[in-house]
Amino acid sequence: MRSGLLWSAVQNWCVRFSSLLLLMVVARVLSPEQLGLFAAATVVLTFFGMLSEQGLSEAVVQREYISPEQLSAVFWLNLMVSVVLVLLVWLTAPAIAQWMKIPDLTPILRVSSLALPIAAATFGQMAMRRRTFGYRWIATTAMASTAVGSIVLLTLLFAGFGVWSLVAQSLTAALVTAALMWMRPGWSLTRRVDFQGVRPLMAYGGNRLGTYLLDFANTRYVELFLASTLGPAALAVYTVGLKLYQALLQMLSSTVMDVAHSGFSRLANDRPGLIAAYYKSISITATIAVPIFCMVAAVAPSLTVVLFGPKWHASAEVMRWMGLLGAVQVLQFYNGTVYNAIGRPGIGLQFMIAKVALTIGALAFVRDGSMTALLHAYIASQLATTPASFYLVRRLIGVSITELARLLWPMLTGSVLMVVVAVIVQSMLQAEGLSVYLVLIGSVAAGTIAYLALLELVAPHIVRSTLTLIFPKKAPASMPAASPADVATK
Repeated sequence: MRSGLLWSAVQNWCVRFSSLLLLMVVARVLSPEQLGLFAAATVVLTFFGMLSEQGLSEAVVQREYISPEQLSAVFWLNLMVSVVLVLLVWLTAPAIAQWMKIPDLTPILRVSSLALPIAAATFGQMAMRRRTFGYRWIATTAMASTAVGSIVLLTLLFAGFGVWSLVAQSLTAALVTAALMWMRPGWSLTRRVDFQGVRPLMAYGGNRLGTYLLDFANTRYVELFLASTLGPAALAVYTVGLKLYQALLQMLSSTVMDVAHSGFSRLANDRPGLIAAYYKSISITATIAVPIFCMVAAVAPSLTVVLFGPKWHASAEVMRWMGLLGAVQVLQFYNGTVYNAIGRPGIGLQFMIAKVALTIGALAFVRDGSMTALLHAYIASQLATTPASFYLVRRLIGVSITELARLLWPMLTGSVLMVVVAVIVQSMLQAEGLSVYLVLIGSVAAGTIAYLALLELVAPHIVRSTLTLIFPKKAPASMPAASPADVATK
């Protein structure tokens, strides 16, 4: 299990970093309109991809026993649904493009949708690998498909194929993934299929699909809203500003949150132990992750230009606000882990429903149609449930809000000081006319020093415990036992 977690983390980190690096290149070559065009297609196809998968992969992983005949039935069901969805995309693409007010979207949607059946052919293999903790091959496959897709993307991009280079990348990555998964299959297709045996899987998968769709509505509705109201260029500005936030959040959830879920679940019947683990986990996150998100928000103007180029300076506002949102979300994530660990996953679903309603409602009240107003409305809708989330943890397992505040105030205060110092230094260095790279380095260094200095002043034990966690001390080697000859000579 530990090896599976490690390889899962390697996969997520490598893929996320590669995606971020590629966007840094693509953003310098493509125009905002071109990048926004593909971003709009990605949002639409993500929705169809979830319908194609139907939540059955999660059902296969969760099932205590599953027969080869059931797996074959799942394979054909996913494949048939994906083919139907491709036909649906081809028929409705003009209407979708008209609704989103992006006429050039039609051919992009149609060609990109061909990845749906390719991906559907790998769902069962992926699920069986996850079921048997075969994350090493999953990680190898993901890194290989990312590498090959990246080569195709960069080759076509610099050859002048524009947005079609991104389409080619997505199709190539899907093909490589399918080929590698079937090269070393976790199961083999059988002539007999058990569609009756799929019914219980569909019941579980339906619940998971509902959760996926709610999460999609909560996180992707804003992108559809942007594309249909402000156009593809505005969507591209939002997508670029969102990328670093998404990468950091995904890397955290793929490692720390998986470990927390496993640990919290084992302590579900030991409330004092669960509370202690909750305090320790959230304290570590507040020490490391919260200041990282806060630093991203503080230096967003310089960081955006360094990562993506001067033409994306407008994305800095998105990066700033999403960084601040991430600083809160990384603490709140542990609450959802607690709900699942104690066998109350329905609470998380209720929160997701509330967030979707709040998001749609908040965006409906955006009157001036500006990016700033949209960001403020979206972030307010995401944070509206935060107090209730912590209140429920207190009610369910007995977490003390007072104790939580006592634990977190040094890190939160240090993060605020860090932001203030970094912003001031950034303004001063910009006024001196220094290059954006020196401005970024100076701002990050000044903010980091201020944060660590405050922690060392008010809570030095936090710095020590964090360093020990990151760089664990090796136990001293035991002294070799003295031989009889040595004893005799003495």
